This record gives sequence, structure tokens and C-alpha cells, in this order.
Amino acid sequence: MFTGDIKTASPFRDLFPISDKIVKELYWDMQKNGFDESKPIVLWKSHDSIVIDGHTRLRAANKAGLLQIPVVLKDFADEKAALEYAIKCQRNRRNLTDREIIKCIAELDKRKDKNANLRQGISEAPCGVSGKTASETAALLGINHRKVERARTVMDNAPEEIKEAVKTGQMTINLAYNKTVKPQKGSKESLELAAEEIEKIDKVFEIIKERLNENQVRELIKRLVKEICH
Repeated sequence: MFTGDIKTASPFRDLFPISDKIVKELYWDMQKNGFDESKPIVLWKSHDSIVIDGHTRLRAANKAGLLQIPVVLKDFADEKAALEYAIKCQRNRRNLTDREIIKCIAELDKRKDKNANLRQGISEAPCGVSGKTASETAALLGINHRKVERARTVMDNAPEEIKEAVKTGQMTINLAYNKTVKPQKGSKESLELAAEEIEKIDKVFEIIKERLNENQVRELIKRLVKEICH
């Protein structure tokens, strides 16, 4: 198909971030070998032939100046079915990041029956979603159902800054969940949160040891003590 006739649209083009590094690698490969016909772009036949899977390959093809690329036209019952197909394609290639997982869950939940999405506050199975529904979503994403439950707790109850941190990849779902429910001291969740925070501190110590000499470390300690005291 002529690349100029291929269209993209939300939510599919926004579901997974496109890596500039991968686009560059595909671009050079296409310059040398052309488009790999074993991996065609998947289009939704009855919906203006919009891209369901292959956004990265399409961008690389446009960058390489390819005018004709292979496509496959597929029919889907509805947008939810097309969305599930797009997620499966990515899941089968690699492990999804927490940033991508929470985005996928949010998009999937938008398309569920309202009665299945009643919000009931924070719990280990939040949002009134049954264990069966969480398990089905988990299977689709290739993760544990508890992670789905925790992601929904974060989406429904976390402060905006925590939600944004997960969406931008600056915080894991597990850490966001623990910060949201504020677990009791000594609980499993509290220990998991402490472990993640300690790991961050350990990394800071490693950086300090590698880059600062003894006098610089002493000066840093003085400044920290002064800052804490004030």
C-alpha cells in the first residue's frame, strides 16, 4: 500500500511510545534491505484502514522514503477487540513496562461495561472489579492479576503527582500503590516500599563513592547536616 494512504488514530497510535533508537535501527535496515515483508503493518479494514499494529515500522518506512509497504487488512468486532489485538502484538514481542501497563489498563477499562467498573475505594481488589476480570486483563498483558488490581487502585485513588510519575515512567506501579494505600509499619507492602527506597539510596551512595573524593564527601555531609538542622 502507498504509505501516504495509511492513517493513524488514537488510542492505537498513543498506546505505546515509539523509541527513536528502534526507529533509527529500522531506518538503516530498510535503507539496506527494504521493508521486511514478513512483518506487515496491520490495518483495521472497516475503519478507514487505520494502523492497529506497526506504528514504529511505519515511521521508519516514512523516514527511509519508502512509498510502498506491505500491509494486512483485518476485521475487528469493535474498538475493544482491536485494542486487545494491538496489546497482544506488543506483549508477544517483549515485556511491557509499568508505564505501558497502566496506559493499557486505563484504555481497556474505558471500554468495559459501566456496571463492571463501579468504584468502591481502596482494597486489594479495587474498583469493584472481580478477580476474574483482573485475571483476564492480566493474561492479556502478560502480568500477575495483583499488578492489575494495584494499577487500578493507583488510577482511582492516588494523588495526581503519583499517577503522573507512573505514566511518565518515573515510578513503578508497586511503589505508587504502596504510597497510595500508606501501608502499616511491618506489613508486606511497607517492607516492599522500604526496599525500593533503600535501593534508591544505595544507588546515590554508589554515585557519591565513584565521583567524589574524601574532602568533597565531608563538605557534602556538612551541607546536608546544615540543611536538616534548618
